[in-house]
Amino acid sequence: MKKAFVTGGSGHVGANLVRQLLEKGWTVRCLVHKDTRSLENLDVERVQEDIVNPGQLTPKLKGIDTVFHCAAYVAVESVDIPLMETINIKGTEAICEASISAGVERLIHFSSIHAFQQNPTCTALTEKRPLAKNDQKVAPYDRTKAEAQRRVVTACKKGINASIIHPTGIIGPHDYKPSRMGKVIIDMATGKMPIAINNGFNWVDVRDVCNTAINCVEMGRQGQHYILPGKWASFREITDVIASLLARRITYLTLPFWTAYLALPFAAIKSYLTGQRPSFSRGSLHTLAVQCKEIPGTLAKNELLHRPRSLEDSIRDTVQWLIEKEQIKL
Repeated sequence: MKKAFVTGGSGHVGANLVRQLLEKGWTVRCLVHKDTRSLENLDVERVQEDIVNPGQLTPKLKGIDTVFHCAAYVAVESVDIPLMETINIKGTEAICEASISAGVERLIHFSSIHAFQQNPTCTALTEKRPLAKNDQKVAPYDRTKAEAQRRVVTACKKGINASIIHPTGIIGPHDYKPSRMGKVIIDMATGKMPIAINNGFNWVDVRDVCNTAINCVEMGRQGQHYILPGKWASFREITDVIASLLARRITYLTLPFWTAYLALPFAAIKSYLTGQRPSFSRGSLHTLAVQCKEIPGTLAKNELLHRPRSLEDSIRDTVQWLIEKEQIKL
């Protein structure tokens, strides 16, 4: 029986990955932080150690066949940059060091499409695209994920058999916290976002990402990074699917993308008054403004059998799961 160690096991990606590993007969040990709702009633071992301390991690990795490093600090507003650098860069470095010390055979590192330089946006984004520069002018998340990947590549030179995967915008069920896009879907479905902006992103189902990550254990090449896309869709297309599922109108107007910047002060005030994370921020708008729409993912499709399902199926399953968890009221 194969043994997996999953960092960030209680997050959106981790929650789905753990379920798929268990279904495939793996024994799973998870490094968790605080919120572990997503792991309730699952047959997994939970450990709490300092992710930046390889000395603490090494004993927990003894006997592990594959480490799936999902843990990351994801944020585009009110970013604690030192903490982001610690978790994303030093945490990855520590995981690599501990994996080597413990004799782990395989490491799958979960990166992001944002780890790449987005310009030029008019050409296809492939694995040949350079990583984001280690420059303070670069968005903190992009920069730290790129730096984390460089640490993984360095670890490969020290002997670890590691591969890196780069999902695009992730959506899907088992989003307990929820993620930023999970919150957006909730707001759309509950009528809190009656106006759509004329923009979108490339969305991939979290379950397809996890399936491809597991395929990568046997099929992926050492030191290779793989882009895992889904389909580009506008926010209006997403709201139309949700409206059809709920059989009610939820969007009344679509405005040009630039108008979203005018609403930023109001979103910030609402966030301050409610104590909730805003549905959009200057950072998230920047992500939408600077993106490549053509992301073929050919390498992952050929080598890892990455097969993204339809966006409609992803949204349907996400909405149904949110209804079951009473995040969306019928």
